[in-house]
Amino acid sequence: MAVIIAVVTAVMGSIGDAEARRLVEAIIPTSSLFCSAILTVAATILALMLTMIGLGSRAKTELADAHYHRILKIARYDAILFCSAAVIFVLHCVPVYQSDALPGWWYPSIYYGLLVATSLLGGGAVSIVVLLFLAVKDIVQVVGLGHTDHQYAANAKHPGTEKRHD
Repeated sequence: MAVIIAVVTAVMGSIGDAEARRLVEAIIPTSSLFCSAILTVAATILALMLTMIGLGSRAKTELADAHYHRILKIARYDAILFCSAAVIFVLHCVPVYQSDALPGWWYPSIYYGLLVATSLLGGGAVSIVVLLFLAVKDIVQVVGLGHTDHQYAANAKHPGTEKRHD
């Protein structure tokens, strides 16, 4: 997502101070709404992850510790996304574009900063959803379909991990 915005920005070329101010005024409401949506997505994902942990603990088939470590990593990434979106959302409350005292070079910086920040938030949300999908897929294979040879099944035997009795 960040790459797409970078390419579009490069194609558009550099912008002047007045044009950047106009673009900042236009992008603020949309990026504010986008940050709000990312906050909602991140909070919902954390709540759904609790459901996934409950499903794993109540299943007849036990899941390996590696599965729970992966869930912790996804939760950490989601918390980072949530906090980042909250900070950017709060920064929208600063009425920068309504001030005439700011130097002109601030507006291009703010504009490009908003583009980078929103693209990173969007990319982070997509990444977390993909990671969560992969975790759910593995739970379905182990718990729902009963694959005992799966890497996230607690009793799975993997090549090279057997203990030798010499």
